[in-house]
Amino acid sequence: MRERRVQRLLRELVEGSWGELERALLATRDGVLVAASNPSDYDDILAALAAALLNGVEDAFISHLASGVKGVSVELEDGRVVVVRAQGSGVLCLLTRPKPNLGLIDTLLARLKVE
Repeated sequence: MRERRVQRLLRELVEGSWGELERALLATRDGVLVAASNPSDYDDILAALAAALLNGVEDAFISHLASGVKGVSVELEDGRVVVVRAQGSGVLCLLTRPKPNLGLIDTLLARLKVE
């Protein structure tokens, strides 16, 4: 039941992004897929990569700066951006269109309440 509710929220996030987002997914902190906006064959891989990225960066910052990490953004060669954010006890991963409006995406994320 919870997975369907989260999937609906993620789908609404993508649909309400005015074309800025291609997909959104939520994973556990250890990289297990919880839900995706528009499920595909590579969601499990993307979930695992997002969790590993966020956890690795956070571990490094905590070790060296004694500060946690809220999120990480990675620009891909084709201009799309992968936005990874801590979301409650999970990891939210967004894949944007090429050359996205990151300000709009930040605004949408500020309104999002997944858990």
